[in-house]
Amino acid sequence: MTTDPQELATRSLRAVLVLEALVKVAAPVSAQELGRIVGLPKQTLHRILITLTDAGFLQREVDRITYVPGPRLRRMSPGLLASGRGREVRLAILNSLASDLGETCNLCIPDDDGMIYLERVETDWPLRIQLPIGTKVPFHCTASGKLHLSTLPAAQLSLILKAGRFDGSTENTMTNPAELKMEVERIKAAGHAEDNGEFIQGMVAVSVPVLDLDNNLMACLAVHGPSARLSIEDARGHVDRLRQAAADLSAALCDWD
Repeated sequence: MTTDPQELATRSLRAVLVLEALVKVAAPVSAQELGRIVGLPKQTLHRILITLTDAGFLQREVDRITYVPGPRLRRMSPGLLASGRGREVRLAILNSLASDLGETCNLCIPDDDGMIYLERVETDWPLRIQLPIGTKVPFHCTASGKLHLSTLPAAQLSLILKAGRFDGSTENTMTNPAELKMEVERIKAAGHAEDNGEFIQGMVAVSVPVLDLDNNLMACLAVHGPSARLSIEDARGHVDRLRQAAADLSAALCDWD
Protein backbone atom coordinates (compact mmCIF):
# COMPACT_ATOMS: atom_id res chain seq x y z
CA MET A 1 0.00 0.00 0.00
CA THR A 2 1.46 3.34 -1.08
CA THR A 3 1.43 6.16 1.46
CA ASP A 4 0.31 9.53 0.16
CA PRO A 5 3.30 11.98 0.27
CA GLN A 6 1.17 14.70 1.81
CA GLU A 7 -0.06 12.34 4.53
CA LEU A 8 3.53 11.23 5.20
CA ALA A 9 4.62 14.87 5.51
CA THR A 10 1.74 15.54 7.92
CA ARG A 11 2.78 12.60 10.10
CA SER A 12 6.38 13.78 10.14
CA LEU A 13 5.35 17.30 11.13
CA ARG A 14 3.22 15.94 13.97
CA ALA A 15 6.19 14.01 15.30
CA VAL A 16 8.35 17.14 15.16
CA LEU A 17 5.67 19.14 17.00
CA VAL A 18 5.61 16.50 19.75
CA LEU A 19 9.39 16.74 20.12
CA GLU A 20 9.19 20.53 20.16
CA ALA A 21 6.56 20.46 22.91
CA LEU A 22 8.64 18.06 25.00
CA VAL A 23 11.75 20.22 24.75
CA LYS A 24 9.84 23.39 25.59
CA VAL A 25 8.42 21.88 28.78
CA ALA A 26 12.00 21.07 29.85
CA ALA A 27 10.78 18.46 32.36
CA PRO A 28 9.27 14.97 32.28
CA VAL A 29 5.87 15.32 30.64
CA SER A 30 2.90 12.97 30.36
CA ALA A 31 1.15 11.93 27.16
CA GLN A 32 -1.94 13.77 28.36
CA GLU A 33 0.00 17.02 28.74
CA LEU A 34 1.70 16.58 25.36
CA GLY A 35 -1.69 16.00 23.76
CA ARG A 36 -3.01 19.18 25.31
CA ILE A 37 -0.05 21.19 24.01
CA VAL A 38 0.01 19.88 20.44
CA GLY A 39 -3.75 19.34 20.12
CA LEU A 40 -3.58 15.82 18.68
CA PRO A 41 -6.17 13.05 19.14
CA LYS A 42 -5.23 10.51 21.79
CA GLN A 43 -4.77 7.59 19.37
CA THR A 44 -2.68 9.67 16.96
CA LEU A 45 -0.43 10.89 19.74
CA HIS A 46 -0.10 7.36 21.12
CA ARG A 47 1.18 6.08 17.76
CA ILE A 48 3.67 8.95 17.52
CA LEU A 49 4.98 8.38 21.03
CA ILE A 50 5.50 4.67 20.35
CA THR A 51 7.36 5.44 17.10
CA LEU A 52 9.59 8.10 18.68
CA THR A 53 10.32 5.93 21.71
CA ASP A 54 11.16 2.86 19.63
CA ALA A 55 13.49 5.02 17.51
CA GLY A 56 15.29 6.41 20.57
CA PHE A 57 14.15 10.02 20.26
CA LEU A 58 12.03 9.71 23.42
CA GLN A 59 12.22 7.51 26.49
CA ARG A 60 9.86 6.83 29.35
CA GLU A 61 10.78 7.89 32.84
CA VAL A 62 10.92 5.32 35.62
CA ASP A 63 7.31 6.15 36.51
CA ARG A 64 6.34 4.78 33.04
CA ILE A 65 3.92 7.70 32.70
CA THR A 66 6.06 10.65 31.65
CA TYR A 67 8.45 11.09 28.74
CA VAL A 68 11.88 12.74 28.45
CA PRO A 69 14.31 13.20 25.53
CA GLY A 70 15.82 9.91 24.43
CA PRO A 71 19.50 9.29 23.64
CA ARG A 72 19.21 10.12 19.94
CA LEU A 73 17.54 13.46 20.64
CA ARG A 74 20.10 14.32 23.33
CA ARG A 75 22.97 13.51 20.99
CA MET A 76 21.52 15.93 18.46
CA SER A 77 21.46 18.93 20.82
CA PRO A 78 25.17 19.87 20.80
CA GLY A 79 25.28 19.73 17.02
CA LEU A 80 22.10 21.77 16.66
CA LEU A 81 23.45 24.53 18.90
CA ALA A 82 26.94 24.44 17.40
CA SER A 83 25.69 24.61 13.80
CA GLY A 84 23.03 27.26 14.32
CA ARG A 85 23.12 30.47 12.35
CA GLY A 86 24.09 32.36 15.49
CA ARG A 87 27.41 30.55 15.99
CA GLU A 88 29.48 33.40 14.61
CA VAL A 89 27.73 35.76 17.01
CA ARG A 90 28.29 33.39 19.93
CA LEU A 91 31.98 33.16 19.18
CA ALA A 92 32.20 36.93 18.88
CA ILE A 93 30.56 37.29 22.32
CA LEU A 94 32.89 34.71 23.84
CA ASN A 95 35.96 36.31 22.26
CA SER A 96 34.96 39.72 23.61
CA LEU A 97 34.32 38.25 27.06
CA ALA A 98 37.63 36.37 27.14
CA SER A 99 39.44 39.52 26.03
CA ASP A 100 37.79 41.61 28.76
CA LEU A 101 38.42 39.06 31.51
CA GLY A 102 41.83 37.88 30.35
CA GLU A 103 40.94 34.24 31.00
CA THR A 104 39.46 31.26 29.16
CA CYS A 105 35.68 31.34 28.72
CA ASN A 106 33.45 28.44 27.76
CA LEU A 107 29.86 27.55 27.00
CA CYS A 108 28.58 24.11 27.99
CA ILE A 109 25.32 22.19 28.03
CA PRO A 110 24.05 19.36 30.26
CA ASP A 111 24.04 15.73 29.16
CA ASP A 112 22.93 12.63 31.07
CA ASP A 113 26.01 12.34 33.26
CA GLY A 114 27.91 15.60 32.92
CA MET A 115 28.38 18.92 31.16
CA ILE A 116 29.64 18.99 27.56
CA TYR A 117 31.85 21.85 26.33
CA LEU A 118 30.09 23.36 23.33
CA GLU A 119 32.20 26.47 22.68
CA ARG A 120 35.51 27.63 24.14
CA VAL A 121 37.78 30.65 23.73
CA GLU A 122 41.26 30.25 25.17
CA THR A 123 43.29 32.87 26.97
CA ASP A 124 46.62 34.00 25.49
CA TRP A 125 48.45 33.18 28.72
CA PRO A 126 50.98 30.32 28.38
CA LEU A 127 49.70 28.86 31.68
CA ARG A 128 46.20 27.57 30.98
CA ILE A 129 44.03 24.52 31.51
CA GLN A 130 43.23 22.43 28.45
CA LEU A 131 39.58 21.34 28.26
CA PRO A 132 38.76 21.21 24.52
CA ILE A 133 35.34 21.37 22.87
CA GLY A 134 33.51 18.09 23.37
CA THR A 135 35.04 17.43 26.80
CA LYS A 136 32.56 16.10 29.36
CA VAL A 137 32.99 17.16 33.00
CA PRO A 138 31.10 16.07 36.16
CA PHE A 139 28.07 17.84 37.60
CA HIS A 140 29.01 17.75 41.27
CA CYS A 141 32.45 19.38 41.20
CA THR A 142 32.31 21.96 38.41
CA ALA A 143 30.78 25.44 38.45
CA SER A 144 28.57 24.82 35.42
CA GLY A 145 27.60 21.34 36.61
CA LYS A 146 26.48 22.56 40.02
CA LEU A 147 24.65 25.42 38.35
CA HIS A 148 22.72 22.89 36.27
CA LEU A 149 21.86 20.89 39.41
CA SER A 150 20.45 24.06 40.98
CA THR A 151 17.88 24.35 38.17
CA LEU A 152 16.46 20.83 38.57
CA PRO A 153 13.07 20.17 40.19
CA ALA A 154 13.42 19.30 43.88
CA ALA A 155 12.29 15.70 43.41
CA GLN A 156 14.76 15.09 40.59
CA LEU A 157 17.62 16.65 42.55
CA SER A 158 16.79 14.52 45.59
CA LEU A 159 16.95 11.36 43.51
CA ILE A 160 20.32 12.35 42.08
CA LEU A 161 21.72 13.17 45.51
CA LYS A 162 20.41 9.89 46.89
CA ALA A 163 21.60 7.62 44.09
CA GLY A 164 24.56 9.54 42.68
CA ARG A 165 28.23 8.67 43.02
CA PHE A 166 30.30 11.73 43.88
CA ASP A 167 33.95 10.93 43.36
CA GLY A 168 36.58 13.16 44.93
CA SER A 169 38.57 14.74 42.11
CA THR A 170 40.53 16.88 44.59
CA GLU A 171 40.63 17.44 48.33
CA ASN A 172 38.11 20.26 47.84
CA THR A 173 35.48 18.13 46.05
CA MET A 174 32.12 17.88 47.79
CA THR A 175 31.40 14.17 48.03
CA ASN A 176 28.81 14.32 50.81
CA PRO A 177 25.25 14.56 49.38
CA ALA A 178 24.04 16.75 52.27
CA GLU A 179 26.91 19.18 51.73
CA LEU A 180 26.31 19.22 48.00
CA LYS A 181 22.60 19.92 48.56
CA MET A 182 23.47 22.93 50.71
CA GLU A 183 25.81 24.15 47.99
CA VAL A 184 23.12 23.76 45.34
CA GLU A 185 20.66 25.73 47.47
CA ARG A 186 23.24 28.50 47.87
CA ILE A 187 23.77 28.57 44.11
CA LYS A 188 20.01 28.77 43.50
CA ALA A 189 19.81 31.83 45.74
CA ALA A 190 22.93 33.51 44.32
CA GLY A 191 22.19 32.85 40.64
CA HIS A 192 25.76 31.78 39.89
CA ALA A 193 28.06 28.90 40.80
CA GLU A 194 31.72 28.58 41.75
CA ASP A 195 34.42 25.92 41.54
CA ASN A 196 37.25 26.58 43.97
CA GLY A 197 39.69 23.82 43.08
CA GLU A 198 36.97 21.14 43.28
CA PHE A 199 37.44 19.64 39.81
CA ILE A 200 41.11 20.34 39.12
CA GLN A 201 43.54 21.28 41.86
CA GLY A 202 44.62 24.88 41.39
CA MET A 203 41.76 25.88 39.06
CA VAL A 204 38.92 28.24 39.90
CA ALA A 205 35.80 28.97 37.89
CA VAL A 206 32.55 30.92 38.01
CA SER A 207 29.46 30.09 35.92
CA VAL A 208 26.19 31.87 35.13
CA PRO A 209 23.08 30.58 33.34
CA VAL A 210 22.16 31.20 29.72
CA LEU A 211 18.36 31.09 29.57
CA ASP A 212 15.87 30.41 26.81
CA LEU A 213 12.75 32.43 26.06
CA ASP A 214 10.88 30.69 28.89
CA ASN A 215 13.68 31.30 31.42
CA ASN A 216 14.76 27.66 31.41
CA LEU A 217 18.45 26.79 31.53
CA MET A 218 19.76 26.30 28.01
CA ALA A 219 23.51 26.45 28.63
CA CYS A 220 26.07 27.59 31.18
CA LEU A 221 28.66 30.29 30.58
CA ALA A 222 31.85 30.15 32.64
CA VAL A 223 35.26 31.68 33.07
CA HIS A 224 38.09 29.70 34.60
CA GLY A 225 41.80 29.95 35.19
CA PRO A 226 44.65 28.84 37.43
CA SER A 227 44.32 30.07 41.01
CA ALA A 228 47.90 31.33 40.83
CA ARG A 229 46.61 34.03 38.48
CA LEU A 230 42.85 34.15 39.12
CA SER A 231 41.70 34.06 42.74
CA ILE A 232 38.19 32.95 43.59
CA GLU A 233 37.50 36.50 44.79
CA ASP A 234 38.59 37.91 41.43
CA ALA A 235 36.48 35.30 39.64
CA ARG A 236 33.42 36.39 41.65
CA GLY A 237 34.11 39.93 40.51
CA HIS A 238 33.48 38.82 36.92
CA VAL A 239 29.88 37.71 37.55
CA ASP A 240 28.24 40.91 36.30
CA ARG A 241 30.26 40.84 33.06
CA LEU A 242 29.41 37.15 32.64
CA ARG A 243 25.71 37.88 33.10
CA GLN A 244 25.87 40.59 30.46
CA ALA A 245 27.46 38.15 28.02
CA ALA A 246 24.94 35.45 29.00
CA ALA A 247 22.08 37.76 28.05
CA ASP A 248 23.70 38.35 24.67
CA LEU A 249 24.23 34.62 24.22
CA SER A 250 20.59 33.94 25.05
CA ALA A 251 19.64 36.15 22.13
CA ALA A 252 22.08 34.40 19.81
CA LEU A 253 21.12 30.87 20.87
CA CYS A 254 17.43 31.65 20.50
CA ASP A 255 18.11 33.18 17.06
CA TRP A 256 16.41 36.41 17.92
CA ASP A 257 16.36 38.98 15.12
